[in-house]
Amino acid sequence: MEHLEFTSLVAVAKYHADVERVPGAGEFSLREQDADICPMVYADALALAADGGYWADGAERMVQGVADAAALRENYAQPMIHNDVAGFAPDVPAYLAGIPDCMMSYEPGDMTTAATPTVTIGVGTCSYGVSTQSIENRGIAILSLIDSLESIGYRVQLDYVGDNIDGPKSSLKRIRVILKRAGDHWNPGSVAFALCHPAMLRRLTVGLLERDVDSVARTTCGYGIGDDGYINDYSLAFPFMTSNAGFASLADALETVGAMATDYGMEVNLSGNGA
Repeated sequence: MEHLEFTSLVAVAKYHADVERVPGAGEFSLREQDADICPMVYADALALAADGGYWADGAERMVQGVADAAALRENYAQPMIHNDVAGFAPDVPAYLAGIPDCMMSYEPGDMTTAATPTVTIGVGTCSYGVSTQSIENRGIAILSLIDSLESIGYRVQLDYVGDNIDGPKSSLKRIRVILKRAGDHWNPGSVAFALCHPAMLRRLTVGLLERDVDSVARTTCGYGIGDDGYINDYSLAFPFMTSNAGFASLADALETVGAMATDYGMEVNLSGNGA
């Protein structure tokens, strides 16, 4: 099965424009939806992606959420990260280059002397029952995590992962979109739409399935489910979201995302608890 991998949201929009929907495919991406499912129509989502994904109506609110989270942790001593021969996770580019100090490690100190290891983050999709508010809360919490990581010396590559299966694993349809490369300047507003708005999944991603010959059957019967097989492809991966649990409020989402980062060995504090 051919996989779909895009270098930007602009590339996603171009694919939508260039590839016709398959006859007989489902029409979820086009149908009117309740606001709690998707408050943006397909045409507006497509236009926003074609313009680079900057969500003018919501980016300011999302970025304010990131700023509020930063205020919670402002007195918390975040650790500095450097490269060493041993550590909590590999710096993959350094390893591939044959550099001995190819592991990432923590060391308290002046951030101006920190190395800049690369961390890759993959963010999965969610099920139909997950609300607009929970998607937004998770997105803001992940934006806050990236903001925190960039501030302590990480270079973050961020991918949106729409991997989808229908029945057996052999039916995997891989959908990946690069939202931020490690060397890109960090601007939360530039990725707020992709992480925080349900239209990224419920208009654009399902619209990709509706244009894929191999995926027509799944678009007429539930559109498959998200696949978590990608979690080993990333330094930190957020799996397919099956419910609102842990994300019903922004405070809950900050706790949940912070705990997941800790599980991956990243010492960050998003909520300010324990500062």
